[in-house]
Formats: sequence, structure tokens, C-alpha cells
Amino acid sequence: MDKLTRYNQKLLAIIGTTIIIAAGLALIIGIGGAIISLMDFSHSDDNGIRIQNPSAITNDSASFVRTQEVTFNSPFQLDTAQTKFLIPVGQVNLKTDEKIRFESGGGLKFSSGEYRYQSHYGLFNNFVYLDYSKGLTQNLFEQQVAITHWAFLKNDTIEVLLFKGTSTDDNSDNQMDSDDYQSLFAYYVNDRQLKQYDFKDKTVLDFDPMKKTDLVSIELGIDKDKDFTFERTSEPQVISALNIRTRQLEHLISGEMKDKIQSIIDGRKK
Repeated sequence: MDKLTRYNQKLLAIIGTTIIIAAGLALIIGIGGAIISLMDFSHSDDNGIRIQNPSAITNDSASFVRTQEVTFNSPFQLDTAQTKFLIPVGQVNLKTDEKIRFESGGGLKFSSGEYRYQSHYGLFNNFVYLDYSKGLTQNLFEQQVAITHWAFLKNDTIEVLLFKGTSTDDNSDNQMDSDDYQSLFAYYVNDRQLKQYDFKDKTVLDFDPMKKTDLVSIELGIDKDKDFTFERTSEPQVISALNIRTRQLEHLISGEMKDKIQSIIDGRKK
């Protein structure tokens, strides 16, 4: 084999390797772009409900600085057999160049007979309840709130709207959002009563109905170091429950049972 032949073979090998590497990089970039395009970042920003400086708020509307403005989302029909609707109220940030709209995200729903449950996520500052047959329109909250999870539950004759959110700026960062302790709010549709359930040094992580019962389980995170951040790997959680018939909170696990289970993991007899 002469030198020219060997040179041509090496050159072809180099060119072939370069083409394969370039094709591989193009494939990786293409797959990465496709994944990014499929991802939904519409709810990745949690800007919260801004807390106005009380000293800057006066009765003189000309001197009031508005940084957010309410925005109304499409009415959501709570029950297809009835003319009852809920209108989520979001907000746009007027201070930024880009106005951000918070709309309800994906949800969970299941129904059976007189039982119905639908759950939705987003960031909202209020809700408007509309009962068309009765000519009723009512905003549910009379105070500043930041709601991140809401659901409609119908169990027999009981209808209740459940909300996970906060009405306080616990970590003093001048906005209310998911970084503050979360409470549970319940709006009882039958008599249009709104109730707030708070849990000292705990934050509501999630809530779910316990089917075939009047109970809604509430998953609570205990902020042991009081840094307003719940660490699932190092901080415990407890389960409480809301009885939607009595409208009272109930313990699913007694203190005695908790101590008994703790003694088992501690390796001591109780």
C-alpha cells in the first residue's frame, strides 16, 4: 500500500468521524429543544400578592401607587346539572415590562353519583361565586390572600369550595405566596359561609377528600426550625382532617398512638 493510499484512508476516517460527531451533537441539541418546547413554564413564576407599605397608602387616590391589577379568568362550572359557577381572580404585575397572567393549571377530577371532586392549581387573589339561577354574584374573600390550590367538593347535599393559601406575610418578604405558612379555607356553598383553618407552626402541604366519608384529609408540615421552609427529609408531617358536615377539624391519629409509634422507632417500650 503506497503512501497516497494510506493518506486517503486516514483523511476519509477523519472526515467520517467528524460527520458522526456533528450528527450526534445536532441530535442532542434537537432533542433538548423539543423537550424544552414541550415543558410548560407558565406557572413556574410565583410572584405572590404584593404587600403594600401601609405608610404609602392614603385616601388620596392620586398618590396611590398600584403595582398589581386584578384579572378575571373564564367562569368554571361547578356542577353541570346546576347553574353554579366560580370565576378565579388572578393578577398582573404592572411594575414589570412584561405582564404576567396567572391562570388555573391542570387539575384532578372524579365523580360518582352524588359525589363530585375537582381540583385545580394556580395563583389567585380572589374568587367570584356566581349562581345564575338565583341571580347571585359574590366575591369570596374580603381580605388579601394568595391562593395556590382550590377544589370543589360535592358530597350528597353538601357543597364546599376548598382553598389552600395564605392571608399573612409570615416570612416578611413583602409578598404573600407559597413561601408563607399555608392555611385551609372552606366556603360552604349552601349558606355561603367562608371559614379559615390555621395551624400553628405548621403549613398545609395538600388536602384530599376521603371518599365515602365526610372527611377531607389535610397534610401538614411541621416547621421545627421555624425558617418558613418545610424540609420533607428532616421535618415531620402530620395528618389532620376537616369534617365538612360539622365544619370542625378532627385528628386522624391520636397523640397516644403517635407516642406509641414513636417509641417503637426509638427502640423503647411504651
